[in-house]
Amino acid sequence: MNGPNNKIGWTDYTWNPVKGLCPVGCPYCYARRIYDRFHYDPTIRLDEKELQAPYKIKKPAKIFVGSTIELFGEWTDDWMERILKVCSENPQHRFQFLTKLPGGLTSFDFPDNCWLGITITFQGDSVKALWLKHLKTPVRFVSIEPLLGEPTFLDGIYDSLDWIIIGAETGNRKGKVTPKEIWIKNILAHARDHQIPVFMKHNLRPHWQGELRQEFPEDK
Repeated sequence: MNGPNNKIGWTDYTWNPVKGLCPVGCPYCYARRIYDRFHYDPTIRLDEKELQAPYKIKKPAKIFVGSTIELFGEWTDDWMERILKVCSENPQHRFQFLTKLPGGLTSFDFPDNCWLGITITFQGDSVKALWLKHLKTPVRFVSIEPLLGEPTFLDGIYDSLDWIIIGAETGNRKGKVTPKEIWIKNILAHARDHQIPVFMKHNLRPHWQGELRQEFPEDK
């Protein structure tokens, strides 16, 4: 478990009980770059020692689960119930789950201390966002990181959101997308109209001249 001074910003700790190279293979994935650079074992597996890590943190914290791998694919089906059991047995914490495969969220019963989010980055992800309307969770959120296009993909779901995270693409890959300031302005305007807290990551600073809003949702 990494933290509390992680670089993500919107969480206190990152918890990765499932190790290995993420099969989703997003071209902008920072974890894939790390695996390639340091030649880490790509085998997907449950780390029994890491699974127990939340029990050691007594002070209430926000814990991002699965920061380096997609947890809601078929490759984790045998382990998710055990992960959720740990969440249930640590009610002092808020466990933040974020996925690119939102259909998998409906396969499990999440404890009340779990926040559920979906990563959406461009117009082609608009269908994914609709899953949020059907999720039972204290906090529904979207992570728009990296922001890769005009944020019309959020139209129609703002009234379902409790939180929005915005970030820019990092790294130096060929085809890297630089977010336009107008895209960020549009998201902030809609968030203001719907009274949705917004967390703007520090990697937006080169593309945004205004204040970096770093707000958190109320836990219902």
